Order: sequence, then C-alpha cells, then structure tokens
Amino acid sequence: MAQVIMVASGKGGTGKSTVATFLAHELAFKGYKTFLTELDMGLRSIDVISGISELAVYDIGDVLQGSCSIQKAVVTSPYTDRLHIMPAPGQKSGVKFENLKKITDSIYSDYQFIIIDTAAGMGEAFKAALAVSSMAVIVATPDAVSVRDARIVSDEIYASGISDIRLVINKYDKDTFRHTGFEDADQIIDACCAQLLGVIPYDVSLQLASMAGKPLQNDSLSKRIFGSICERINGRHPQMNIK
Repeated sequence: MAQVIMVASGKGGTGKSTVATFLAHELAFKGYKTFLTELDMGLRSIDVISGISELAVYDIGDVLQGSCSIQKAVVTSPYTDRLHIMPAPGQKSGVKFENLKKITDSIYSDYQFIIIDTAAGMGEAFKAALAVSSMAVIVATPDAVSVRDARIVSDEIYASGISDIRLVINKYDKDTFRHTGFEDADQIIDACCAQLLGVIPYDVSLQLASMAGKPLQNDSLSKRIFGSICERINGRHPQMNIK
C-alpha cells in the first residue's frame, strides 16, 4: 500500500518542486512504483523538471473536475516506467480539491509511494494534501525568512494530526552559510521543529538537470544525496555529513 508524502514549503523559491520531482525519480530508480503529482494550479513545473511537458495532454485539474480519467492524465516517465506523473493545469481554472482523496484512494494499492507537490504556503492545495498524506516533507533554504515560514508550516502540519514531519535544507552553501545568522544546521532543524531528512547543497548540475528535464548524473553529489534521502524515508539511516 502506498505511503503518501506531501512536499511543502512556507515560501516560494525554496526548490520544493525540484526536490519533489527528483525524490520521486530516485524512488522509482530504486525499484519503487511511484506516483508524482502537483497541486500548484496555474503554476505547474514538474512537467518541465521531469521531462514530460511535450507528452502531457491532460492534468490533475481535468481529473478533479471529472472530465477525464486518471489513466488518461498520467504520463509515464521517459526515464523509468516505475514513475507515473500527473502535472497541474497550466492555467488557474478554479478547480476544487474535494476529489483529491478519491484520486489517492483509487491508486493507493497500485503504488508504493505517492508524492504530492503542494503549492507554497498554506492555501487550499496545502490543506487538501494534509487530508490525504501520512508524511510531510518541508523544504526550506538556510535563511531566516524561509526557516521562520517553515516552522509555521510545520506547526500547522502537526496540528492536523501528521506527526511524521521531515525537513530538507535545500540550496546549502558552506561559503555563504556564515552570513545567514545561523550557527549551524542543528539550529535550523530546531527552529523548524522537524526531523532532518537531508541537506542538498547548491549544485549547478542539479539546476541544469531540472531545467533540461533530465535525471541527475550518476556521479553527481545531488544524485547520492537523493539516494540517501530515499534510504531514510524507507527507515534506513545512512550517515549525513554537513560541513
């Protein structure tokens, strides 16, 4: 049965959609049947990051409105048949989220992981994802505003009844970190009140892969980090080095 994971952030620009997309890819590459969708209506991005923008005809908005089936809206990743992707609409269309649970319930036994990329903040998309998820991954960058907003999101998730809350610190740069006002990563973890899942450094190869809609190179640092994040999600605990 699927583990449903929402990927959230307090503010935009944290790289939330990039993290959600490459997390889904890495799970699929490791052999897990994975479903990836996004709820940021009118501001979709996972279609580009995952390399399916030319293949997607329908989207989750069509499914939520009942105008097409899940099967028609799903695109199989060009890089692994274990990853199925359903993007958000390209335009904001007033879609309501009441049917999201019907979607997740109908595919619950078909996948091992369902990854939901929410919209930034705590709007309708965030609340809809809360209602169907068993784990939350908060993506934050190491700056005061992002960390403060991540804590607000963390508190809201915990209040909803989800206790499995994880943190990904994204765009970490050791040369600029000393200017952030934080003494170390532990201070960020404490401030966000979430269990650390991984620290992703600023990596040009990651940015290039997301822009090109291609998988991470096997020899890249980001590829290894996403692999370790997948291990932690599955209950294993590879060592983390934060320098």
